[in-house]
Amino acid sequence: MSEQKTSGSPSPTTTKDNAAARQKIETEYNNKKTGSGWHRFYKEISEKCDRGAKEQQFSTLESERSQNRGLNRYRDVNPYDHSRIVLKRGSVDYINANLVKLERADRQYILTQGPLEDTVGHFWLMVWEQKSSAILMLNKLMEKKQIKCHLYWPNQLGPEKALKLPNVQLTVELVRCETYQNFVRRWFKLTDLETQKSREVMQFHYITWPDFGIPSSPDAFLKFLQQVRDSGCLSNDVGPAVVHCSAGIGRSGTFCLVDCCLVLVDKHGECNVSQVLCELRSYRMGLIQTSDQLDFSYQAIIEGIKKLNDPSFLDAKEPIIGNETDTHAQDELPPPLPPRTHSLNLPLAPNAGGVLSLNMRAAQSNGEEVAAENIGDKPSVLSSKDALNNFINQHEIINAEVADSLRPLPPLPSRPLRSLQESDSDEDYDLDEEDDDDDDDEEDDDVDEEYETINELDVEPVNGNVSTTTPQADDVNANSEKPAAPAEQHKANGIDTAGQTPASPENELKRRKRTEQQAHLQKQINNMKRKLRESEDNQKASKKGRRDNNRNRSHKMCKKS
Repeated sequence: MSEQKTSGSPSPTTTKDNAAARQKIETEYNNKKTGSGWHRFYKEISEKCDRGAKEQQFSTLESERSQNRGLNRYRDVNPYDHSRIVLKRGSVDYINANLVKLERADRQYILTQGPLEDTVGHFWLMVWEQKSSAILMLNKLMEKKQIKCHLYWPNQLGPEKALKLPNVQLTVELVRCETYQNFVRRWFKLTDLETQKSREVMQFHYITWPDFGIPSSPDAFLKFLQQVRDSGCLSNDVGPAVVHCSAGIGRSGTFCLVDCCLVLVDKHGECNVSQVLCELRSYRMGLIQTSDQLDFSYQAIIEGIKKLNDPSFLDAKEPIIGNETDTHAQDELPPPLPPRTHSLNLPLAPNAGGVLSLNMRAAQSNGEEVAAENIGDKPSVLSSKDALNNFINQHEIINAEVADSLRPLPPLPSRPLRSLQESDSDEDYDLDEEDDDDDDDEEDDDVDEEYETINELDVEPVNGNVSTTTPQADDVNANSEKPAAPAEQHKANGIDTAGQTPASPENELKRRKRTEQQAHLQKQINNMKRKLRESEDNQKASKKGRRDNNRNRSHKMCKKS
């Protein structure tokens, strides 16, 4: 059943009422936009919704249970207990999802977070149990170099590539895929292995909506909304559509607000946008995360009142770009590490900043400008796909491969550490206490032994490299001499200027990581040696003072006698 049939064709009276409602909403929007009034308007709505939640004592106890905390993508986005979706099958009944309703508009949705790797089965079980016919995905799998949603569907056609979920006794098969300019439409065959029954589930995947941002234009969003409505998945005679982004509140809330307000204008000829938002927030916290998203909601409602009743807009079909395979999901996943040569010619990054410098230079080698601070917070830092993939691959190598293959470093000596802890106190040396010279000599011998223990691990930093006397670092010793020419410096960095094959990116990263680890060890040992020298000097000064006191007392006693 299509949404057009459910709502019915607009009559002339309805069109006139819609125009009046559009004018009223547009006037409110323009008045609030003056000065800083829009941000204040958004803040007032948020505070009003928060007060209402406290007055009605909305709780989130289930999400805060120890066994359920790991099932939440974000710590501060939890489903209300009174509207949360309860899973019926399996050992876990919790999922971060709420049933959001607006009865005046005959609308109900399930708003949820982007599935985690451990909650993919719970997600599809919810789709099956709630009899949902469609999934509206409003985010990409990876945004701003961060994974926002786990790939929860098979990205290849055919039953042999189906996603098997034995924990919930379900399988998901990709049957068909169509790619449009701003979204992808997929058809899945969802099968219950217990009953062998199958059901068709559609997915509308909006791919041009940035995180914490807004779509490129209201027209593009309205075309997406029209496609969703025409499928019939928002009708009240089917299960609620599952709407999700990453947290399930920002972009998801924007979609629901625009859709509900447009339905209310069509049915009743009027709509209070802020009131509708507060009603929706009574089912799931934090819907619409930014003032810009609320701004876009008003723009889309104003444009939608006009264009969703315009036959020329409704009849203009979106062209299909591709319908063979699901290539978009594959494009969002990080590709294999491409060959790197330019970054290997760069000088060795000093100290612990080398890892970050490698990541930034991976982007610089592609012509991108990278800020030294807040590199992960700026969406414009790595704008090209190649630069983004390089950044991701470098990050994964550092965290996954390099750490496992690092050569073991010698352990820090335990005896000097205990000696240093004792020497931190100002009360270690009592100048009034008379000790024998033999005891003082024994203390000096202890310090000398501890000093010799540290000398066994003595390292010499040269040009950012660290040499050790342990067998584990023989390859680093080979690079510890000061180079007499630039060619030797290149050789120390893994570059053979004689035309030989340069070191691989993996080995170069391992070597630099190992060098940084050893530089950190050198710093620790230098500090320990410095403290031991101070301890030695203090002991000698204390011993000298006691000896002088003994001589003075002996001299006075001789005079008295």
